[in-house]
Parts: sequence; structure tokens; C-alpha cells
Amino acid sequence: MAAMFAFSIFNALVSAALYVIFNGFFNQGQVIIKDLPYLGEQTLVFSARIVPFFVIAVFLLRGAFDFLSNYLMSNIGLRVVMKVRNDLYDHMIRLSQKFYSHGRTGDMISRIMSDVAYIQGSVTDVIVDLVKQPLIIIFNIPMAFIWGGKLAVVALVTFPIVAIPITVLGKRLRKITRNMQERTADITSILEETFTGIRVVKAFNMEQREISKFEAVNKSVFNFFKKMLKITLIQRPLVEVMGAVGAAIAIWFGMQYLSADRFVAFIGAMFIFYEPLKKLSKVNSNIQQSIGAGTRIFEIIDQEPDVQDAPSAVPFREAVREIEFSNVSFRYVEDRDVLKDINLRVEAGEVIALVGASGSGKTSLVNLLPRFYDPTSGSLRINGRDIREFKVKTLRDQIGLVSQEIVLFNDTIRGNIAYGKPGATFEEIVRAAEAAYADDFIRELDKGYDSWIGEKGFLLSGGQRQRIAIARAMLKNPPILILDEATSQLDTESEREVQRALENLMQGKTAFVIAHRLSTVQKADRILVLDEGRIVQQGTSESLLREDGPYRRLHDLQFNL
Repeated sequence: MAAMFAFSIFNALVSAALYVIFNGFFNQGQVIIKDLPYLGEQTLVFSARIVPFFVIAVFLLRGAFDFLSNYLMSNIGLRVVMKVRNDLYDHMIRLSQKFYSHGRTGDMISRIMSDVAYIQGSVTDVIVDLVKQPLIIIFNIPMAFIWGGKLAVVALVTFPIVAIPITVLGKRLRKITRNMQERTADITSILEETFTGIRVVKAFNMEQREISKFEAVNKSVFNFFKKMLKITLIQRPLVEVMGAVGAAIAIWFGMQYLSADRFVAFIGAMFIFYEPLKKLSKVNSNIQQSIGAGTRIFEIIDQEPDVQDAPSAVPFREAVREIEFSNVSFRYVEDRDVLKDINLRVEAGEVIALVGASGSGKTSLVNLLPRFYDPTSGSLRINGRDIREFKVKTLRDQIGLVSQEIVLFNDTIRGNIAYGKPGATFEEIVRAAEAAYADDFIRELDKGYDSWIGEKGFLLSGGQRQRIAIARAMLKNPPILILDEATSQLDTESEREVQRALENLMQGKTAFVIAHRLSTVQKADRILVLDEGRIVQQGTSESLLREDGPYRRLHDLQFNL
């Protein structure tokens, strides 16, 4: 702010430099300052030799403070943008699973990257000009009156007229920018979907279809850009023309009533006076565009997580003795329950298998345990207490998850195994890998545990990725396990190795095992058969086979009996 004040003062003195230059020229080596409005009747006389030094000093200090103010304020603007991006990512990653089940990955990436990047240039320029340009106008107004006297009033009259197109066009620009950002998010979504499913695209020869879809969305973005460009570019000429009309009137009167030196200084003040107006019209365009992108950012930041700690929540620090589902119902959307009146009691150390047709509610049931979602009605208790009474973080510390969709990160094998326990020693990591039957293939890699596995672990086979995920759960060593189709996508040999690893993992744990292959759950303590969100059968494999029910029919289908 101090640098901006100083710059505004020296910027206003540019018209004074023009005055002393022409005054010294017409007075043959002397500068005689007299008869200036609002400065009294004093006369100041000094040698014109001082004028070059005065001009150098004005422009040198003006340039130095201009650089300083721009640099410091731009630095603040960049910090603002960095904080907005950090806050947005922080908030998004803490939102509940419901947010991710309804949103598009490409749209989320677009809001963090494109929307925030869109306001980045605007914020730095806006902060600088929004503060500096009004100061330039304020400090230049006295100079305009000193050189032009009452003629300076003509310049001030133009202000409200200039504001009309800025306001009208700004509202239109905000709406266009919002639409453009939404279409840009569509581009990000298409890219994410296409590149993720590129094998399917090529297998079905659908390259041209994807190209056409991309080109259609890209063209709509182009059309919005054209509209935005038209509105942005028309503002500056409008402001210049209106400013020129005001300046022309002032100049016409000035030529009749002002001396030559005052006339030149007055013209300089007019140019200095209207330059900030042009920049402020650009600032308004940037603000409206930033609001369009910012609205999409704050749509996310204003969302509250569906699952969060209750004010009276306490840490979960006790041993798990029992888990109980009491009249639990759950729905993702209104009027369509995916779980209906689930009643289930599980003792510590018990292995519970969940089987049933796709869409029967198996995954939805286990998703309630780590509070990815909360029941629509009923309650889920651990040791007799509703899990909503515990802090979410400490509850999830008690639960390990291994699913059919293996999520590994573009990191080393060591980093992926230690993901749930970052402070683990190398010896602990190796023991977990050995128990998951992963140590042998890890040591065959070029860099062993320090080998990078690529995005999503694509440099490893399916069985290897699965065993890394099991090692990760083993290192965490939670008392409750959720195994969601952990062997469904493996060949027979890999499945056998992974099954041995899972048996090691489940020792002494309370486990919920979801499986389509009944061969993987026959040793479970209890098997629950779900159908349309209800538990329709439960018991051991032997007892369920003796009944003529859904489990036996599933068994006969799989074993071709």
C-alpha cells in the first residue's frame, strides 16, 4: 500500500514535469511558476538546469515504486490462489462418499485445476489495479485542477457515464464465463473417461465417436470464448471514446483560456486521468470472469460432509467385542431402499461371508461399517455403542479394506505397503509382505521394495497388485476386515496364492467377506445370503446346502450340478 501511494504521487507529478519543461522552454532558461489556481499568488523562480534532474527523479521513483507495488501485490495474489486451491482440495478430500458417487472425476479435477487457474491471472491483476488505479485517479484530480482550473470538472463528469457500459457488460460476462467453465469441465471429464477406458475404445473401434464427442464439446467452449472475448474487448474502446469526448471538450476550452505550459500539463493530466479508467474496465472484466469460476469453486467449499463427527464424539480405543446391525435400512436415493431391516450380530473373531446376486446389497452393507455412509434408519453398534458416537478417524483406524478394485499409487512398493502406517519400519513392511506372499516377487524386481509401480500399479500383474493391497492391510493390522471380492478378477493360480495370503490376514480378525465364488467362502463361520436388500438365509455352507434355498441354487449354478 505504501508503494502504491508513492507511485500514485510520482505518477501525478508527470504532468508537473511536462509543465516545468515547457515553462523553462518558453522562459528561456528559467522556470517561473505563478498564477496557478488554488496555490495562492506566490511566484517561484529557479534555473531550468534543474528540470532534467527533476524529470529523471520523477520517472525513476515512479518506475521503482511501480515495480515494488506490482511485485508485492502479485505475490499476495499468488498466495491467495494457492490457499484457495489448498482449501478446495482439503475440503473435497474430506467430503463424504455420497459426494463422489454423484460427481464426475473430470469435473472435480476441472474445479481444482481449471477453475482455480482461471482466477489466478485475474486475482494478481485485479488486486493490483483495483487498489492502484483509484489511487492514481485520486492523486491526479488535484493536478488536473491546478493546471486546468474549473475546466477539470469536465473530466469528472465523464465518470458516471463510463460506469454504465462497464456494469451492463460485466453482468453478461459473468454468466458467459460460468457456462464456459462448465463446458470446460465436460472436456476434462471426457478426457478422463477416454484415457482411462482407452482399451475399450480401441477394442470396439470407437475412436471416431470419441473424437466427434470431444470436438462437439470443444466447439461449444470455443463459442463461449468468442462471446467472452467480444464483451471483454469492446469495453476498452467504449471507455476510450467516452473519455476522449470529455477530454476533447476540456481541450477545446483549454486552448482558449490556458497558457501553453499549463495547457500541455493539463493535457498530460487528462491522459493520466483516463488511463486508469481503461484499466478499471479490464479489472471489471477480470472480476466478472473470476466470479464465474469462483462460483463453481465455492459450490464445493460450501458443501457439508454427510458423514462427520458428532459434537460429543469420543475416540475409539477399546477392543472390538461385537458388532451389531439393528433394524438397519439404507438408500442412496429417495424411495429405493438397497438395505431393508438388517439385523445381524457378529462376535469378535468371526468370519462372515456375504453372498447374493449383484445389486443385493452386499457392498452397501459393509460400506456402513467405516461410515462411508450412515444408515437411513436403524443403528450399527460396536460393543453396544452406536458407531456415530465415535470419531470417524479412530473408527476407520480399526478397519482394513481389500477390494476387487485395487487402488495403488504411483509410488514405490515400500510406500504403497506403508500407506496406512507411514511410520512403519522396513522390517515391519517386509514381514507384512512375507505374510501376503509378496516378498518373493518384490525381491525379483530391479530395485526391490524401492521399485516404482506406475500409475495404479500397472507395472504389476493383477495377483501382485492384490497381494500388495493385502500386505498394506496386514501392516495396518486392524481388528475388523472388509474383503470385497478380493479374488474375483484373478486366475486360478493367482487366486490360490492370494487366498493363502487372505487366510493369514484374517487370523484373529473379525472379517466380512464378499464373494461371488462360493469356493472362497466355504470355510466362513457364517454365510449370509442377501436378496433385494434383505438377509434371506444364514448359516454354514453345509447347513445352507441342506436347505432348498437361494444359496443352494447359487452353489448348483457355479458347480454345474
